[in-house]
Amino acid sequence: MMISQRKSTSHSAEINGHSPLPSRQLRYGNGSSLNGGTSSHNPMQQSPCNSFLLGGMDKRRRGVYHPRQRTLWYRIFFSTPARAGATMLIALYLSWRYAVVPTIHSIYEWGLHISSDGSQSMQYGSKSAILSVADDSKLKKEILKPIKALKENERLLRESVDALRKPNVKTGKKRREAIRKIVPQWFDRNDEIKVTKEASSVERVAKALHASMDMKPQENNTNAKKVTVAELNVIPAQVQKITAEHKTALMHEIQKQLDSKPSPTVSIKTLHTSKLDMKNAPNSCPYDGFALPKDISTTLVIQCSLDRIWLLTETCNRWTGPIVLVVYLPSEMVKDSVQMTFAIDSIANLMTNCPQMTVLPHVHIDEKTAGNGISTYPVNVMRNRGLGAVKTSHILIMDVDLIPSADLNDVIKDNLVDQVSSNDGKIPMHAIVVPAFERKVNPPCSDIESCKGYLQKDPSFLPTLFNDMNECVRDNKCIVFQSDNNWEGHHTTKTQKWLKSEWYDEPSENDEQKTRTIRQIKCFDSLRYEPYVVLPWCPSTPSTKQQPLAPYYDERFYGYGKNKIQHISHLRYRGVPFYVLPRSFVVHHPHPESSVKQVWNDKKKNNLHGEMDNLYAKYINELEAEYSDVKGVVPECKK
Repeated sequence: MMISQRKSTSHSAEINGHSPLPSRQLRYGNGSSLNGGTSSHNPMQQSPCNSFLLGGMDKRRRGVYHPRQRTLWYRIFFSTPARAGATMLIALYLSWRYAVVPTIHSIYEWGLHISSDGSQSMQYGSKSAILSVADDSKLKKEILKPIKALKENERLLRESVDALRKPNVKTGKKRREAIRKIVPQWFDRNDEIKVTKEASSVERVAKALHASMDMKPQENNTNAKKVTVAELNVIPAQVQKITAEHKTALMHEIQKQLDSKPSPTVSIKTLHTSKLDMKNAPNSCPYDGFALPKDISTTLVIQCSLDRIWLLTETCNRWTGPIVLVVYLPSEMVKDSVQMTFAIDSIANLMTNCPQMTVLPHVHIDEKTAGNGISTYPVNVMRNRGLGAVKTSHILIMDVDLIPSADLNDVIKDNLVDQVSSNDGKIPMHAIVVPAFERKVNPPCSDIESCKGYLQKDPSFLPTLFNDMNECVRDNKCIVFQSDNNWEGHHTTKTQKWLKSEWYDEPSENDEQKTRTIRQIKCFDSLRYEPYVVLPWCPSTPSTKQQPLAPYYDERFYGYGKNKIQHISHLRYRGVPFYVLPRSFVVHHPHPESSVKQVWNDKKKNNLHGEMDNLYAKYINELEAEYSDVKGVVPECKK
């Protein structure tokens, strides 16, 4: 039967004009028979699943022998146009996701690294393709999304780990107890670190107390017993003892000021007495000077009223150097026992939590009024009193509502060391401008408690470092300080260039070493420019009669307005050059409007505004007469 069927098939093919197929069998792939001849059965060939994976059998190949076959990968991924298209799309997505995006991010980070190190292409303001790509905010956000997600996951993981470490959590209690028995030192390592930190904090607080009371601190005992976990409960008692000592010292100082009678012969510090003041006014500069550049350091000098003292908590967390705080206490407050107790408790607690701070209470007895009985604020008197307590080579005088970036102290020191090194090892009389920004909120806080809540709810509310500030400005959450109502105050800093990391001047043609110098301000956009500046203060050379290097503030200015710009104008007429600090900044924390500013703005009921404006015009004339022969005064920019 089989033979007769084959013959009939051949015969029908001849009748239709076709020759019969060759006698050899058609083969595919590994040589298996296609027409089901005598070869053995191959399940791999006939399985519908394998036929699909291999792209199916090409209809054009039926009945035709092809000795050359495609590879397995080609048959799986490219055998049809649909498969080829899908494969290409998947390949492009994987390349973008895991190759292109990480590469662009690496290039961006490399560009930031080059700019921070003062590379030629970055420091001279050249626009490279790298930064032009990285500056695209949308692209940067897309690149940083995975990184932000990783950081958030890390934060959640840390919170989970901290929760598991709490003793009241039952999860894994038996396992933790077993680990404690096996490796007790490793298990209790965090407790040891905590005790050590708290013990060192107590020691720093004690040293700060001795320094504020002009007492000689006890020498460190190298054989002192190491604090252990068992002694942890002793530390709160020590802190309470030190806080009590602070309160006693504050009470003594306040009572001393109340008992003192103002002498009619005591003169205030003005421009006319500036030379004598720098020569004869008492100061705290060390007699033996400093070893340069090793001992260069900067003191933060701040004055404030008692209702703004809460702002210093964040400043203490960020500023690692010494701080001198002068607190304004009206005589009516200290004569009231309840108010004075509250004031002393607030100041003493701040001193305990901020051991690097020296606090000077300023009891203002003979107060001026602004026409309606509201006491004015002796701002420059308090600044000068704070300067008298400075013991470092440089100063930065700020308002209490400005919070420094976390690296400000270190960046200032690095740039001061560079200036001293390029000035034959001497401290140059330069003013270094610290860029100032402002954190905006809408609507603004109306009372102190709501203002405190910003940082309590969001610790990242105020930018910490340069990249944070850049992002805050791009998101329109931060602006240049007072740029919305007093653009002249800080416009000369050229903050937009600063935000692009354009921090350095091009070297002169005669400079063969291509020395890197921070950007110098060639001219003032407005003579109302009033930045916050780092200035030299204590001399480095030994002397039994040390004289400050920078002038005092003019104490004729009080209240709000013109009290800071008068000092900037004094520096300018003395021929002091101004430079802009790279990378670090100060940022303004929102707060309710002060009563002193309300007096300044109320021109109808108070004459403070007009009085200070007239005094400042007179002061400028005095400066022009005093420094008429000085060269190198920073000019006003040509318009």
